[in-house]
Amino acid sequence: MPAQQTASDATLQTRVLAQIRADIVACALLPNQRLTLETLRERYGAGFSPIREALMQLAAEGLVQLEQNKGFRVAGVSRESLYDLMQARIEIDGIALRWSIDNGGVDWEADLIAAFHRLSRHSKLRRSRPGKLSGEWAKEHRAFHHALVAACNSPTILAIRENLFDKAERYVALSILSKSPPRNDVAEHEQIMEAALARNVGRAIAASREHIQRTADKVAKSLENHFEFSKLPGSSVTARESRISLAG
Repeated sequence: MPAQQTASDATLQTRVLAQIRADIVACALLPNQRLTLETLRERYGAGFSPIREALMQLAAEGLVQLEQNKGFRVAGVSRESLYDLMQARIEIDGIALRWSIDNGGVDWEADLIAAFHRLSRHSKLRRSRPGKLSGEWAKEHRAFHHALVAACNSPTILAIRENLFDKAERYVALSILSKSPPRNDVAEHEQIMEAALARNVGRAIAASREHIQRTADKVAKSLENHFEFSKLPGSSVTARESRISLAG
């Protein structure tokens, strides 16, 4: 196969993978939704091969599930998986944040301040579609949390953290459905940033932990009000509720 064709195939594969992952994270593809190759081919304008490869990769990441004789579906959600995920995120983010504060220099500080400034200028919800997460906010939210840990200098930790962040953002998109009072996200992010810039590791990690825990609590509320997202495929029974506490 010519080298040019190989590069083109790789580019298509990367695009399809990124698009499906983004739609799952944003809940444009909902938990437990069936993913047929024909439907995805029409949706993403790609052939069966890159779509199947993308789904296999997303299955390895835990965002898609492959069931024997049934095909692919978006991974389900539950209180149990929510709290397990958020506890893991708290621990990994804590390590990455500590190392980033230890290693970060002036450029890291400048990038973090700029990332917070951009995030603070966006509304969390779409102005044109109330109740839907803003794509611009989601992009800047990811950039801000990445800027916090960008100087940790561990590709392994950053890769684990990125995977956990994708899974957590999917729950964030679901939490928008909750009718609970809105949070002051700007203040929460600013508190983490200020502690990091002050090189106060303990305060920064505590603020990050509280921020993630508030998210988990709000998402849990959404799951209670929208049990269909945690319903097992083909069943009226919801996934087992967890008694795990992030405070433990």
